[in-house]
Amino acid sequence: MLRLLMAIACLSSIVATAQTTAWPTHPIKVVVPAPAGGPYDRIMRPLAQKMATSLGQPLVIDNRPSAGNIVGTQYGASAAPDGYTLTMTGMLNTIAQGMYDKIPFDIAKDFEPVGAIGEGAQWLIVRSDSGIASLSDLLAKAKKAPGKVDYASSGAGSTGHLLMELLQRAAKVQLTHVPYKGGAPALQDVLAGVVAVMIIPPNAAQASVQSGKLRVIAVSSAQRSPAWEDVPTFAELGYPDLTVSSWVGLSAPKGTSAAVVNKLNAALIQALNDKALLQHLDAEGLTPLRTTPKQYGDLVVKDLNRWSALVRSLGLRAN
Repeated sequence: MLRLLMAIACLSSIVATAQTTAWPTHPIKVVVPAPAGGPYDRIMRPLAQKMATSLGQPLVIDNRPSAGNIVGTQYGASAAPDGYTLTMTGMLNTIAQGMYDKIPFDIAKDFEPVGAIGEGAQWLIVRSDSGIASLSDLLAKAKKAPGKVDYASSGAGSTGHLLMELLQRAAKVQLTHVPYKGGAPALQDVLAGVVAVMIIPPNAAQASVQSGKLRVIAVSSAQRSPAWEDVPTFAELGYPDLTVSSWVGLSAPKGTSAAVVNKLNAALIQALNDKALLQHLDAEGLTPLRTTPKQYGDLVVKDLNRWSALVRSLGLRAN
């Protein structure tokens, strides 16, 4: 009986190893919890093509958009842990976890992290003719007239909104939040002079900055951008808590084998070393992040703790 049990165990191990070695044998689905043509989608499609080359199977994009990226992420969390369904996850998930009641998954516990894709800084922008030439100008104006300076955001709980809340706390000033249904209408009202200021990803405002319509007065990255060396970081200006980069990555359902996760991570790293893909990511305002699965998991947990605490303290609820 002992010999029989040992033989069964060995056979099971051989079968499992063979399955992992053979994986993948058919196309892999990548759930993008955002609309086709949006930033997530534009990042994932060329990346999927590069990863498919090294994995030997196509990566098929499945767009499942919803508020807070919840619908698509839930679908990815509940998929079979066989390596054939991946989900594009990001910092937005860690914010949404604290804003929505009864989210049917836990972004940190219900996924196996595969790896980060990249991160992007945020710009604090004003209209060039606003009379605000620096962060100190903005804060002086806000202190002189508490609550009279408006700032736009793409919605309550967005990265721009939360960063402006952090700035108000750190600088001890009061501004008035004007939430919009998306970044595009918010930016249009800043350009029109309806709202004074907003925080926005660089790729969304770059054309208007280059044309002279907008001015960047601070950036949320840890270091200045080589392409915009005259723009100071928040940390340089005395606000290190505003050193924030929005990030995205790939995750697999909880229980996916370590061997499959490691293969996926290797394919992801290889893709992130491709020059053409790096140029595409740069155009999207994204700097590549090459992480191990554990490092990506640690990033998820770190920001989940950070943003959940801030969201709770602000009393923000999206329901």
